[in-house]
Amino acid sequence: MSRQAAKLRSSRRHPSGAPMRRTRLVARCRMPLPACVLAACLALTATQAFALDMKVVEDADAKTTTIVLTGQVVVGDGLKMRSFIGSLPDPKPIVAQVSFSGGNNAEAMSIGRFFHQLRVRTVIPAKLRCVSPCPLVLVGGRDPVTGRAGYLKFSSGSLGFTGVTSNYVDKDYTLADLDGAVAATQRNILQLADYLRDVGADIDILRYYQSVLKQNDVHYITNEQALDLGIAVMFEETGQVIEPLRPRRN
Repeated sequence: MSRQAAKLRSSRRHPSGAPMRRTRLVARCRMPLPACVLAACLALTATQAFALDMKVVEDADAKTTTIVLTGQVVVGDGLKMRSFIGSLPDPKPIVAQVSFSGGNNAEAMSIGRFFHQLRVRTVIPAKLRCVSPCPLVLVGGRDPVTGRAGYLKFSSGSLGFTGVTSNYVDKDYTLADLDGAVAATQRNILQLADYLRDVGADIDILRYYQSVLKQNDVHYITNEQALDLGIAVMFEETGQVIEPLRPRRN
């Protein structure tokens, strides 16, 4: 044994002469402790920044509670919404202003079903955008008195749809890959169809989801198209609410 190897082995022994046991350190931070804590907080804040933001706003109508939803839907927001609504102090009818875009379809449908069960009215405010999966929450709205569909967009508000296809990279795909992609798209469409049926929304909404083929494209619809889908429109020039001609299902 060389002198260097012997010196290395002796350095691994306890001062008493016994060999030292190896200890595995998992995810040890090499920065000072305050810096580690700060880095962890920044990472948590960055994650939370993409979550759906829920807040109560002042309402001129003292008989209702208005909440505003902005940001992006992430996993866990369905449960978070239930906790948020449950923490409201007054048991008054709720109006939800929806103006968010992007995120998890399943969580958006969870929120929409919850609004439908709780009879929460939904609104796209003036000059703001409601982009997928926001429309799914919108059509979950329900009138607290009649129980009928209760969703509306202001005429200057925007309602947009993105596609249900995945964003695949440009490469050669096998038949198995293509079969998997088709199956995933069909599964997503069926889940949307089941949800629209559960909340009594117009199934033609699927047509706009299917019309978008690229991942980052958005298809915005007109006020007339919104009316055709059973969505009431507030004509801001006159303050008149234009109801859809086609009867909306309960």
